[in-house]
This record gives sequence, C-alpha cells and structure tokens, in this order.
Amino acid sequence: MGFGVETRDRPGPLYKHGAFQHDRVWVQLHGGLFVAAASVRICWVGEYSTIDDVRMRTRGAAVHDVDDFWKGRPRYGYAGVVTLIREAWLDEPFWAGPRTYGYEWVLLEAGGKRSSWLDRKPPPRGGEMLARAFDAWRSGLPG
Repeated sequence: MGFGVETRDRPGPLYKHGAFQHDRVWVQLHGGLFVAAASVRICWVGEYSTIDDVRMRTRGAAVHDVDDFWKGRPRYGYAGVVTLIREAWLDEPFWAGPRTYGYEWVLLEAGGKRSSWLDRKPPPRGGEMLARAFDAWRSGLPG
C-alpha cells in the first residue's frame, strides 16, 4: 500500500484533525470491505490546486501510477496523505462501516467511531464478487 490518500472538495476529517505517528488506520475497498490495517509514519494535510500536487506526494509507490485511482477526484480542494508502515492484510476481510462515504481508509480514534465503522455487516448486493476478486488478486501477490 505505502500511502493513504484522502481528497475532497471541502475539508474532511483528516484535513480537520490530522493523523499522527503510530495512529492505526483501517483500509477498505469500495463498498466497505475491510482488507488491511496499517500504522501512520507521517501525515501531510493541505489545500491543493491540482490533483497532480497530491499525486506527486505518492511518487515511488504503486498508487502513483494507477491512473484510475486519480480519475474522478476533485480537481482542487483539500487533501491528506499518510505514509503507512506496519501494513498487514487481514486474515479474514470483513464488511463493515458506512457505505456512502467513499473512504479508502479510515482513522478510528474514538470508541464510538470504532464500533460504528468496524461492527461487521452483511455484504452489499454484489459484494461477494468484490470479495472473490480481492481474494484472487491477493493470492497472486508474491510471498
């Protein structure tokens, strides 16, 4: 993974509160399939005038070169980029969290927020296909 990226047209939670070294984040796929956890090494938050300003901060990571990841993001706005360490795939990915926000990762600092995001839920319609596709992709990874 390497990085967590949040881009919005108005200030979001990361922009408002930041993330700090050793904060634990949860990584999810579209629709709320939690697949990994990681720790924050360093965080940058700020305003940007082009999405390339944010993309530049991920240079050297796989996400930098994934054009589809950057398409559809606000052309300008507010962003946060965290460098991740101690990344670990979850042994058993699970469905949870609000499904309407479009987060790729989330920092869960408070107990109430933690339960609202991590209480397991049934998969959404079509979710089984996403889970199978993720399992197939993951089984093809080295090591």
